[in-house]
Amino acid sequence: MTTQNIDRPTSNFKLDGLAIEIDGEPISFTPSHLLFLRYIENIRSATIKMVITLTDSATGVLSKIEGMEPVIVSFSDHEDNNITLQMVVYDVQDRQVRDGKTKISLMLCSQDVMNNASTKVSRRFGKGEGKDIGTMVEEDILKGLLASQQNIDVEKSMNKLSFISNFWDPFTIIKWLAARAIPSGGSGQNASCGYAFFGTKTGYKFWSYDKLASQALTTEAPNQIMVGYQKEENENMENKLAIDSVDPIGSTDVLQGLNYGSYNSMTITLDLADMKYEEHPFNITKYYDSVARLNPEKSLPKYYSGFNEDVRHTRIMTKLLDTALFTEGTFTQDVTKQVSQAAFREILFYNKSVDISFTGKLDYEVGQVVELYNYVGRDKKEDPTNGRYIIGHITREYSTSTDEMITHMLLYTDIPGNY
Repeated sequence: MTTQNIDRPTSNFKLDGLAIEIDGEPISFTPSHLLFLRYIENIRSATIKMVITLTDSATGVLSKIEGMEPVIVSFSDHEDNNITLQMVVYDVQDRQVRDGKTKISLMLCSQDVMNNASTKVSRRFGKGEGKDIGTMVEEDILKGLLASQQNIDVEKSMNKLSFISNFWDPFTIIKWLAARAIPSGGSGQNASCGYAFFGTKTGYKFWSYDKLASQALTTEAPNQIMVGYQKEENENMENKLAIDSVDPIGSTDVLQGLNYGSYNSMTITLDLADMKYEEHPFNITKYYDSVARLNPEKSLPKYYSGFNEDVRHTRIMTKLLDTALFTEGTFTQDVTKQVSQAAFREILFYNKSVDISFTGKLDYEVGQVVELYNYVGRDKKEDPTNGRYIIGHITREYSTSTDEMITHMLLYTDIPGNY
């Protein structure tokens, strides 16, 4: 469902620059060459991806594009918010040639994505006394293995780790570490384990779910999204965005949570150093009230209470350990709890989602927190969808046929219950 801003401008998109290096020479393209643009950010993805559809004159220069060409693209909205990216062509689709003119769709990603796909790593990380996970992500992987030139925002972890990568690519290593990192100031005892790794228009983020859930409402864009606001209400709309409606996309998937072991699980370990066998249970009712949440005022869902310690575990995980391989202090029993905690944090964080659409607005990016509420007069309606949400997915699309850019945002929240 497409919704709109109140008093939207006649045009909310401007192509500031587009250059493609073809046969070693930068070729500039004007707005008249651009037919379509799609831009995607995803909190569950390390990278931004784009699609641009172009047409050229009778010169046929686009027909020379084969893949791996560097691209610089820059565009703005009517409020002069700008996105400028250096990308690479990784796929060419829908090539058409008519009357000497070429129409082509280019799939774009960052150079880091290409480097990641061509890098498989077999080596030890954190050799000796182990290393802070955040430092490994930034220094050893993003700057070291990928030689990334992007901005990197890493939240340090309290735990050190030493491990061997088994021919994993760099992004897979980071995802593996994200499920085992405990934020500084955490203890691992209150389900604080678990990080998200994602890319935005401002660079990489490696943030704990604690940080994502605890952050203040964004100040970079309108942080109050008003559903059903009517212009005649004459409310002060500073720092607010009015939309017509929301589309509920998904609510709590209890079956998925059961399969993940997010509610009640058991990790069984066997230490090869001394053949010590241990069981490490995890139960959601023990952690729910103490975990950082977007909406901490909301009470424990009733069905969570059914997963008490008397209920059989819905997931049994086994782990072979060899503490003799690790320097003292780099490996603790808390590690065995991390996978269960991270699974719980993820199922809670992405508990349910809504989709909203509006025109323009390049100032939003994934990872920002906004407040969503249904508007009735000057009062906020008490509605189960009201609350704090995190931006989890952004798709921006511009087409010359309409000469406007539509932004679709998927918002996640930990508000319990269904829509």
